[in-house]
Amino acid sequence: MDPSTVPKKPAGYIGAGVAAALLLASCAQPGAQQGPAGVAERLRSLAREGPIVVAHRGSSHEYPENTLPAFEAAIRDRAHLVELDFHATSDGVLVCLHDEELDRTTDADQVLGRKKVRVAETALSDIRRLDAGRWKAARFAGTPLPTLSEALEAFGRRSLIMVERKQGSASSLLEVLRKLELVGEVLVQSFDWDWLEEIHRLEPKLALAALGKDPLTPELLERLGKMGVCMAHWDARKLRLEDVGLLKSRGYLVAVYTIDEDIGFIGAAAAGADAITTNRPGRLVELIRDGRLGR
Repeated sequence: MDPSTVPKKPAGYIGAGVAAALLLASCAQPGAQQGPAGVAERLRSLAREGPIVVAHRGSSHEYPENTLPAFEAAIRDRAHLVELDFHATSDGVLVCLHDEELDRTTDADQVLGRKKVRVAETALSDIRRLDAGRWKAARFAGTPLPTLSEALEAFGRRSLIMVERKQGSASSLLEVLRKLELVGEVLVQSFDWDWLEEIHRLEPKLALAALGKDPLTPELLERLGKMGVCMAHWDARKLRLEDVGLLKSRGYLVAVYTIDEDIGFIGAAAAGADAITTNRPGRLVELIRDGRLGR
């Protein structure tokens, strides 16, 4: 982009990317607030700059999802939150993958000799043999599936991480987070609200987001209040304008998923969404930087 086409910002303006860097740096200092309140405060500060940019499985439009290259690209794209998913292997190791089965994003059918191979039925030693990049493009051939620990060790201090539980116990996730001293530094989410309630009981210091895929009802709204969540992360197609206001009036941050088109970005921002989850974080950051997503 020609720098001359970028609108000038008023004196003292701090861009969203710079604000994120400052906030992340501050949270690493001694005495910085940790736990759900600390993470929520940092997210609210970011949201005041403009919508929080959530990189869905990393910068997954151009890179193989849930891999280290995708996460690295999301950080280069200046995403505020890098979202990743995890499943547990048959020997109890948490690995970064969205699907229950390995077929779509790896060569498991060729390497393991069968189709519809479930992560939960596969040992880490076999997961290590798989190529998780070639399906996206030849240049990513040889990209491995990272374990959750590997991903968090690589990026957990360089970006806020949104960890989505697909399959795996609450205790196994907490074991990883406690070992890496990241309990007060990540946001954990799930569609399984029973699981969220369990992990909240086990570790009240953990910041949580509830994923929703159905229209918001009074019953769902009431249950949100029982899980200790700071964010409602909803399917953008199922959330009405008045729902956004209602959730925010209850004190929740509101995130919407998954939007990749410019018009969708603009609409979500105009509706008051605090965060937008996208496969194209670089494009969303660009529009925010250029002042195209007004509240």
